[in-house]
Amino acid sequence: MNVVDLIVKNDYCIGCGVCAGVCPSNNLHMDWSDKGELIPKLNDSCKDKCSICLDICPFNNHPINQDDIAESLYANIPNINYNEYAGYFLNCYVGFHKDEEKRIKSASGGLASLFLASLLEEKIVDKIICVGNFGNEDRMFDFGILNDPNEVYSCAGSAYYPVEISRVLKEIIKEKEQLTYAVIALPCVVYALRLAMEKIPKLKKKIKIIASLTCGQLQNRYCTELLALESGIKIDELKKMDFRRKSPKNSAANFLQVATDENKNEGVPQPNQELPFFLWHYHFFKQNACNYCDDVFGELADVTFMDAWLPEYVKDYKGTSLVITRTPLTAKILKKWQHTSTIDVEKIIKSQSGVIHKKRTLVKGRLYKSTFSNQFFPKKRVLPDKKIYDKNKEFIELTFEIQKLSKKKWIKYRFNNSTDEFWNDLTRINSRIKRYTKEGKLQSLLKTPKLLFKKLSGMI
Repeated sequence: MNVVDLIVKNDYCIGCGVCAGVCPSNNLHMDWSDKGELIPKLNDSCKDKCSICLDICPFNNHPINQDDIAESLYANIPNINYNEYAGYFLNCYVGFHKDEEKRIKSASGGLASLFLASLLEEKIVDKIICVGNFGNEDRMFDFGILNDPNEVYSCAGSAYYPVEISRVLKEIIKEKEQLTYAVIALPCVVYALRLAMEKIPKLKKKIKIIASLTCGQLQNRYCTELLALESGIKIDELKKMDFRRKSPKNSAANFLQVATDENKNEGVPQPNQELPFFLWHYHFFKQNACNYCDDVFGELADVTFMDAWLPEYVKDYKGTSLVITRTPLTAKILKKWQHTSTIDVEKIIKSQSGVIHKKRTLVKGRLYKSTFSNQFFPKKRVLPDKKIYDKNKEFIELTFEIQKLSKKKWIKYRFNNSTDEFWNDLTRINSRIKRYTKEGKLQSLLKTPKLLFKKLSGMI
């Protein structure tokens, strides 16, 4: 049994590439699936009794989970705190990069890029592993190794696109120099790296700091193609995608998405909040593994960065960062920066309340649905819950259907000159979304007088 047989075939692979990067027989390589997702594929038959690919897969079932690993990493640090959702933490911060140009170019407030650049400038690590556009013809974004702060800033910004880390891990394992690294990745990749570091001492020695970004879900590459075509750039001409261009006319949450072709011609900027069907909310092109993730804040990372989705910050189009530190070193670095101050962890939780609902509440309903499949599904820290499923059944079933249907339909229309035929083919789903949204608004209106009465009568 290997990761292809168990995880990929059951559609739980997130495509992180850690398995292919650490396979001792070099028997796995990462490639595109027909769903527009990166998956490991076998080069040859596996060796008997080798299970390392499954041992480090973040969506396999393990004898230890994120809570166990986090406890071993952080529980004994002096003055450490704990929150049910954020995990262990020393301090929480809010702020932005003092250089306005770097702040605007970055995702949120630019503190993640500043942190990584500082690690190089202060010689805390030798190199940085992060996601950027490194000229790979087959992949718009990829993990790369950087050793200059300016290179770090050139990779600033979000990449809502599948990436995998196998090539980088192979380089680290093979190299003979005693170099140290910092990695920034999504929570699922962080989990896989922590598992791999326990199996491969060389990785544990070399990876000195792990940073994470908060994550709600990951779409496949078809989503990027749709965004490009909405922007007016054909798929076979697409060269670059700017997922989060900031505009003084918009709030931080209504960033622009702009595609660029091979001749450096830009398409029409598409405001995030005006895209058809609310792509993210209704899980168009979502990778199935994300339905079974319960880590919002990268609980196994030494430091976590996210957007300040709070009323007092979101109006500033330049963006503002929130940060959770879990080690004395990362906390020390944050304390030195201008335009950065501490913030209560409850504010951090509030800023990501929608993602928490998705990954800590709705996941219980999805797990309950999976108990009837008679197939393997990942066990999580939360348990299957029939009440959650019954309460959210319509949304859960609707989004599962959208997830599958959007991938299937896009294959037919991806090389068209526009997205019109794709959306026309989804008319039935569009009607269901409109009906569900209308019913949700009506229920909200019905609840408002009851909540107001309770508040006035002192019941809440």
